[in-house]
Amino acid sequence: MKFTDSLIYYEILALLIFFSLGEFLTGAFKSGKWTKNEWHITFAGLALSSVITRPLSFLFTAYVLNYFFPGYYNYFAGISLWAGVLITCVLEDFTQYWWHRAAHTYEWLWKGHRVHHSAPEMSVFLSGRNSWVYLLIFPSRIVSTALVFLGFGEAFIIGYFLKILIGISAHSSIRWDKPLYAIKWLHPVMWVVERVISTPATHHAHHAASDKDGIGVINGNYGNMFFIWDIIFGTGKITRQYPETIGLEDYHEEPWYVQLGYPIFKSKDERSEMSK
Repeated sequence: MKFTDSLIYYEILALLIFFSLGEFLTGAFKSGKWTKNEWHITFAGLALSSVITRPLSFLFTAYVLNYFFPGYYNYFAGISLWAGVLITCVLEDFTQYWWHRAAHTYEWLWKGHRVHHSAPEMSVFLSGRNSWVYLLIFPSRIVSTALVFLGFGEAFIIGYFLKILIGISAHSSIRWDKPLYAIKWLHPVMWVVERVISTPATHHAHHAASDKDGIGVINGNYGNMFFIWDIIFGTGKITRQYPETIGLEDYHEEPWYVQLGYPIFKSKDERSEMSK
């Protein structure tokens, strides 16, 4: 199977629809916090992420690789499928962990990632909320393209679907892990699960408006697919609880084009860090 023959975008769309319907039926989006501007940010962000920056990044990286390293095309095509899935998942997600961590460390990159945290509630739709700066130079996308170029195409498709499934379910307002914590015989299983992959409890804590309640961990729990990076590098915090408030503690709702287009567009509100 060729990478270009993949139905991955349809599969991802199906996941978004499935989880978003579940969120709607369980009471999400009814709080009154979702203003018209927030919806503009959300859907423009999804388009920016999937329709604009991802193809540009893929095409540019593929061109560079084909031009400078044509002899390495499909170099690892003979590797077993599941070994390839493991390799692609680990390399791609490891890169994203450090990029995400950097976004919470360096001010210029934080301003490109801040829009991901400005959403008023958790939802699958948050997965596309990042600015053009953050997305266009996203290192894990370069790694992904390189892996496909090297012959991991089919393995990457499978691994990427698993990554999106875990990432979407961790961002969702549906707390699917909560009832599992209450089942006594599942305690050992859940102890392993929450240390290997991201769950709603660990990732909602990362989106907390504050860490003063002992639950939120704004500068930690960076893992997208694998939470084990946080365990290894000391940035993980597991409480099995969920923060009461999601978003930014000091948030001035800048227009959608400012949050997604900074620094080309800047806020006119001098209280906002997006005005500088």
